[in-house]
Amino acid sequence: MDKTLKNELIILYRNSIHKRYDFEKVKKNPRLPKKFNKKMSNDLLNFFLENLYTEPEKREHLDAAFARLESYTSNPSKIWGLLGNLTSAIFRFGFHFPKAIKAGIKTLETHTAASRFESELMKAAKMKKFKSPITEEQFMQCLAAIPTEQLESFVADLGALFLMITDTVLLEKIISILYDVHAEMKEQKKTYDKHDLAAIQLGIDVLTAGNSLMSSYDATTKKEIVEFVTYSELKFISELKQQAV
Repeated sequence: MDKTLKNELIILYRNSIHKRYDFEKVKKNPRLPKKFNKKMSNDLLNFFLENLYTEPEKREHLDAAFARLESYTSNPSKIWGLLGNLTSAIFRFGFHFPKAIKAGIKTLETHTAASRFESELMKAAKMKKFKSPITEEQFMQCLAAIPTEQLESFVADLGALFLMITDTVLLEKIISILYDVHAEMKEQKKTYDKHDLAAIQLGIDVLTAGNSLMSSYDATTKKEIVEFVTYSELKFISELKQQAV
């Protein structure tokens, strides 16, 4: 029952994202970036739905990766250790390395935040004694039950991820570093298992998708996209809370 309910919550949240970023709905928004067109809207939606809030069929694989990522976000030296000490890592990757690895970890934090967000939805559903099949109205009640500061913190993590993927040079450096981390893990099979590999691959996949999303836009458009995503999510939270009163 818990698994069925969780999957329904995921599907309903994915639906809410689709509604928020559907071009027909956002095209009249005065805060919409000037160059924002239907293709950009579809690309943004695909990035959300394929990389951050995937369909239930992919969740078991990702949940295992999420759990393993927690150890990297709380202890970055685990990654540094794979590449040698900090001095040798800087020698190999240049002085971007410390900034790059911190930014990479921020990406992983966004994913673990998404996992915690889903747990909060489940907690609210159980508290309200909702059963499967859950309705859209019940889903919105679960969402509204999450404390505002937690929702805003989640949006802040999302905004940080989007801000990071606008820096193409840094992003490509991070991807390069994570590829090396992945390769080193493969060599050290006795120390790192398939879950470690899956966790790092998850970071690589998201960053690569982010690079594909943003690399073709100019700096102004990138900035406007980040601001619009943050604005849209905070507006959604504000309206949600007002309706719940």
